[in-house]
Amino acid sequence: MNNLLRTLTTLLNSQQHNPSVTTSLVLERLYYADGRHNPSHPQHGRFDGLSLLT
Repeated sequence: MNNLLRTLTTLLNSQQHNPSVTTSLVLERLYYADGRHNPSHPQHGRFDGLSLLT
């Protein structure tokens, strides 16, 4: 989990990335971290409810 947070912080703080690309990458990481890549997850295939802000 610590490595995930470090990666997210690096992505968000990077000035070399287009903000929309960075947002997409972060949402993809959150999608996998939440387990939504698993077909048995109730929200599999959906990005609803994932947020950069908690």
